[in-house]
Amino acid sequence: MTSPSLDEFGLIARHLAPLATHAAARGLTDDVAVLAARDIGGSLVITADAIVAGVHFLADDPPEAVAQRVLRVNLSDLAAKGARPIGYVLTLALGHDQDEAWVARFAAGLAANQRQFSWSLLGGDTIGTPGPLTISVTALGEGPAGDAAPRNGARAGDRIWVTGSIGDGALGLAVCLGKAPSIASDLAEAAAARFRVPQPRVKLGRALMESGLVTASADISDGLVADLAHIAEESRLRGLIDGPFVPLSPAGQAAVAADAAWFPKLITGGDDYELVITGPASADAALRRIARDTGIPLTPIGWMEEGSGVTVYGEDGEPISLERAGYTHFQP
Repeated sequence: MTSPSLDEFGLIARHLAPLATHAAARGLTDDVAVLAARDIGGSLVITADAIVAGVHFLADDPPEAVAQRVLRVNLSDLAAKGARPIGYVLTLALGHDQDEAWVARFAAGLAANQRQFSWSLLGGDTIGTPGPLTISVTALGEGPAGDAAPRNGARAGDRIWVTGSIGDGALGLAVCLGKAPSIASDLAEAAAARFRVPQPRVKLGRALMESGLVTASADISDGLVADLAHIAEESRLRGLIDGPFVPLSPAGQAAVAADAAWFPKLITGGDDYELVITGPASADAALRRIARDTGIPLTPIGWMEEGSGVTVYGEDGEPISLERAGYTHFQP
């Protein structure tokens, strides 16, 4: 059941069915979506993420931004495997605070995202909940043939790279909660916008994976250190990060200048939705060229070696002490 003020099937017909543009969705008139073999040229990449009001976004965030966020966090997982977005299945658990006007704005955010990333709603479910607003998306993409850059593919001697800039997710959340350091208002607003509406690196991710030069890849959702640690653990290696080379946005640079204690928070806070990849040093020039062609910065920040875990070195060449590697849903 949906919220008592909402008509489930009317809501679907008015706001969600128009988003089911892929033929496999059958206009949301069936309980299933059916993808034909011709719809998938390479491998089928599947990922799922759920977001909860008060946990992953603020309860009073604009519905359009909430819609963009839930799709973009899934798009980031697809990007990490070089997958072309095909479509997504949406489960929308509405609370009593969400009326039809809210749903209309949420659907407008979905529609804007679909236009930008060329994919479609395929189906899902709309229900009511006495708890907080909860939204789950299962995303499907067409990846390169084979297993593109698994987490266990890194090799000793590989360079570690990151896309874009690191730390705006954590800083943006702090801005939204009034807990950020004193930085210029325009920088604070830019960080908050990055937190609310991440920028998944779909185009660059696809180009990187198609190059065959990337040995391991992950999207940075739990924090740079934590997500690199997943690669290190699965590859049975140690990751070394040269802290001064970690790219920060102007907002991140200002936060660290105001309080150096912010640097560990930026590299462990999560919600960046950038990519961390590894590749042989011999691929440096080619990787830089791919990044230049797609217009997305790609920065080398360290290397992989024999050992375990992740170590971050500061400007003095000494390891930085970190309270935790990154975000976990079950942390105290």
